[in-house]
Amino acid sequence: MGMSQASPSAPASTRPVSANTIGVIAIVVVVVNVFFFIASTSYYSDKITAPHELMSVRMAFAITSVVVGVMAFAAAIQPFLVGHGLALVAGIAALVGGIAAFIGGLPPVLGVTMVIIGWLMPLMAILSLRHSRVGWSFLTALLTVFALVTFFGAPKVRNMLHIGMWYAMVIPGLLSVAVVALALVRGEYRDPSASQKSQKPVS
Repeated sequence: MGMSQASPSAPASTRPVSANTIGVIAIVVVVVNVFFFIASTSYYSDKITAPHELMSVRMAFAITSVVVGVMAFAAAIQPFLVGHGLALVAGIAALVGGIAAFIGGLPPVLGVTMVIIGWLMPLMAILSLRHSRVGWSFLTALLTVFALVTFFGAPKVRNMLHIGMWYAMVIPGLLSVAVVALALVRGEYRDPSASQKSQKPVS
């Protein structure tokens, strides 16, 4: 009597996404928008704000949440590609931002920092794409720090880019998605020597 062989598991770079995952992401996006709608009504109730301004704020939040939600869904399907793709885009944007900081007469420290990040992040992404564990770990750390900095520095980003606050929050949101996506594929960067040692019989 033959025994059925277990089907090989799908690689971490391509994960089957169930309807539950799609539903959870959609529900989260809807819930946070409902919560923001109620909270914004309470927040602006004692402030002199034109109705179109309040609607503009709600629209910006909705766009931000939908963009981050869509990218989270894409990361659930293709974490390897989405994580590295967002890292490359973030690195190029940082490099452009650093050059613009020098041209615009902003503090030199800001320009130098952005240029260094803009150079390091694509380099680490390329190394990580080649399955370098050092490149992957350094890239994940860079993205994590960059996400935290842009989150707490969102008001500064808003003033520099002359955009709304919630549009500025798209940046840390997408960087967070990149961090999660890279964390999902951590199994592809295991040290082969460590796994071989664990498989050696104990004498």
